[in-house]
Amino acid sequence: MRMWPLSTYPRYAPDWLDLHPEALIGGILEAPAAPARCAIDNLEELRGLPGVETILTASEVPCYPFTTAGQPEPEPSPYDTLILNPLSRYPGEPVALMAASSLDALYHIRQRAKITYEPWYGPLHDQHPNNVAEAVHYSSGPAAPSEADSERFKTTIHVGRVSHMQLEPHAAMCSFDEENRLVIITTTQVPYHVRRIVARALNCPVSRILVKATDVGGGFGGKQEVIVEPWVAILAVKTGKPVKMMLSRRQEFILTRTRHAATLTVESQWHGRQIREIAMSADVETGPYASHGSTVAHNMGLKSLPLYRAEAYHFNASVRYTPGPVAGAMRGYGGPQGAMAVETHLNQVAARKGLSPWCLRHKVLAQTGDALDIFTAASSFKRIHHTNLRNLLSRTRDAIGEGSPMATGEGIGLAMSMQASGVPGSELAEVSIGVDEDGSLFVKTGAIDIGQGARETLSNIIYDALQLPRGHVPISFSMGQTQDFGFDYGTYASSTTYVSGLAAYKAAGIVRRKMESLARSMMRHSELKDTPLSECWTALAHSSFYGPRRHPVMGHAVARPSDSPAPYAIAAVRLTVHDNGELVIHHIVIGVDAGKPINPRGFRGQIEGAVIQGLGYALWEELELDHSDTHVLNPSLFDYALPAPQDIPPLDIIMAQTEDPTTPLGAKSVGEVALAPIAPAIVGAIFRARGIWMRTLPITREKLWNALMAQRETVTPS
Repeated sequence: MRMWPLSTYPRYAPDWLDLHPEALIGGILEAPAAPARCAIDNLEELRGLPGVETILTASEVPCYPFTTAGQPEPEPSPYDTLILNPLSRYPGEPVALMAASSLDALYHIRQRAKITYEPWYGPLHDQHPNNVAEAVHYSSGPAAPSEADSERFKTTIHVGRVSHMQLEPHAAMCSFDEENRLVIITTTQVPYHVRRIVARALNCPVSRILVKATDVGGGFGGKQEVIVEPWVAILAVKTGKPVKMMLSRRQEFILTRTRHAATLTVESQWHGRQIREIAMSADVETGPYASHGSTVAHNMGLKSLPLYRAEAYHFNASVRYTPGPVAGAMRGYGGPQGAMAVETHLNQVAARKGLSPWCLRHKVLAQTGDALDIFTAASSFKRIHHTNLRNLLSRTRDAIGEGSPMATGEGIGLAMSMQASGVPGSELAEVSIGVDEDGSLFVKTGAIDIGQGARETLSNIIYDALQLPRGHVPISFSMGQTQDFGFDYGTYASSTTYVSGLAAYKAAGIVRRKMESLARSMMRHSELKDTPLSECWTALAHSSFYGPRRHPVMGHAVARPSDSPAPYAIAAVRLTVHDNGELVIHHIVIGVDAGKPINPRGFRGQIEGAVIQGLGYALWEELELDHSDTHVLNPSLFDYALPAPQDIPPLDIIMAQTEDPTTPLGAKSVGEVALAPIAPAIVGAIFRARGIWMRTLPITREKLWNALMAQRETVTPS
């Protein structure tokens, strides 16, 4: 299974799969066209091939609807899929699941399979005859009156599909334990949601399923989806043997998830330098299944409009079922699409008014105490802005050199973004901490390390809550093992520090109080009197097992915050656009307000990674489809463009020195916020450099050259 050497220890799912050579290898037969009803004409012949254990079609597996979106109940995504769907709705969708003793056997099945199909011309889902999965309408504030001195502006942009492009592919294995429970080893961001969703798909109790999540070799939201796990589970059930499966890179492009493509329009009415009314409408393409469709669409408006003060806000979205690959959760979760629309609109308004983008934002930025939840009912809990961003805006402006001389074709662009720290009002995390007899700590949590440094962050929180020097005692983690009962909604929505970290902080506080009580008891009868806790920690731990009290120390806590404070990012980009369409970025400055950095190295790493993904979204990445918008044309790393190391410009990070008041940690999230403003900042810089607005992503060299040529034709005398 694994195509690279195991150099240290089994940490990622492909490594664990490779330690089980006895397991059958799972695979799929893919639909050659869609939407269509597919059939395998030589099914029995294929089942008789050497090494083939089973081949399952739609009529031979459970047909209980579920959603692949790893979200807590009540799940906002519709139950619109099955383990195998009789109607193939996108090319590559599984027509059959297969298990064999070797990769060669799977290869022979694929080579010999005779799959015929009958095209389908009806709606993708019968219950949605117009292919609209959901329509969203929100309004807040009075309708702005039409006044003679008011100004109206309108901006329309389009953003396409992009792939998550994590290094590690989706991989999972299902086997049976000594109690005949299904054990799923998988690379996932949401182990407890995997357990529940697989149980629903198989129609069995969750107690029959154990999920053992490995460290994740890159997720970016793509492993919030439950894709491979139901497949290996049903194959294991049908064969009675362990089954493992790992997707190829091509399958990662066509079978997993993408960022939602969308066309967004922002309209605003102004009175001088005040926004009377701002409205966004979004036409969102969710693919043939509406995984995360409605919630991503909501966030296009809810993560962009509240940045600015207005008397009234409006948001409308249509989430449409479309052919082609399935969209889902991806880093930023609607924020990049919304920021591209709103920030480009603000920059266009500034240009029309003859103002710098900095000056306009100073006038209209939300202030401390303004509502974050602009569409929430008055009786509900409302989040508010806790930070005045004007100082960070000025620092970012000065660092990029706004106002300094510009060379020909050079320009500076500005854009902003905000995120959340977990899903507002819908988070739950449970952490248990135990002290072993040598003083070391063991921590049980459902959170996952997906490369963001969750272990280091949670360790620092625990050390600080215990008031021990960082690194004073070893800490070991059990992460994402459902049998350990460290329940957690998952590692997504930038929730680990704010939510799981709060649970860890509370559990560590319990441990500290118990250790202090033990210390007081011991100090009355020993030479430990007046000894700092850090110096007698090991002795106390040993005594908790073998001393007079014999009561090992444990701390257990739950966090379910109602708040979800917003982190902010301000991106400034300095670039040059040459006559041949070449775009050279000289400098990026990113100002970030994410509260107190718990793990400073990880904090910077998250910002740097988000900026690079933002560059890819802006300039290179696009999942291209054929003329029918169904087949992916570039499902390989040879054809899918990505930023390379030489493409990454100098980057300076400015950290606001703030502490969030809603949590004792003082920290907010940082994992996603720096991605969204990069593309609109580049768009703004191109306008200031060349006077043209690029409204479609990615901004390739060809598109930019065509825009320059069109501009020349417009200004050239006939």
